[in-house]
Amino acid sequence: MEEYKELVLLLAGCWFIQIFLSYLQHKNYGKEINELKKRNTGFLGVGISKAKFNLGRGIVLLVVTDEQDCIVTYKEMAGITIFARFKEHQEFIGKKPTEAMPLLANKRRKAAFEQAIQLIQSEKNRLEVV
Repeated sequence: MEEYKELVLLLAGCWFIQIFLSYLQHKNYGKEINELKKRNTGFLGVGISKAKFNLGRGIVLLVVTDEQDCIVTYKEMAGITIFARFKEHQEFIGKKPTEAMPLLANKRRKAAFEQAIQLIQSEKNRLEVV
């Protein structure tokens, strides 16, 4: 059992590093959401698309539209590791979701975008009812 002590300590150290880096990524996500929620106008949608069996790149999108359905903020976090951070994509700003959809490169990104837009639409519908 003594010969495995170093291996166990190494694995435990790697596990704690992953927990710490996951915590930092979670804080970054919370900071980005809070910044977008500070806006007085617009609608926020979050879309998430995971790779099957958690193998491959996952995508998290933050999309904000104004009252005329134009995208005012498009931030994307995509990556395999916990080092991924949000990046703003200017090419979608000022476009309507129907105009932005053909510009999305792959089906996972499209799925996350559709999810974000559906959340925005449900929020708009909820506000119309009230």
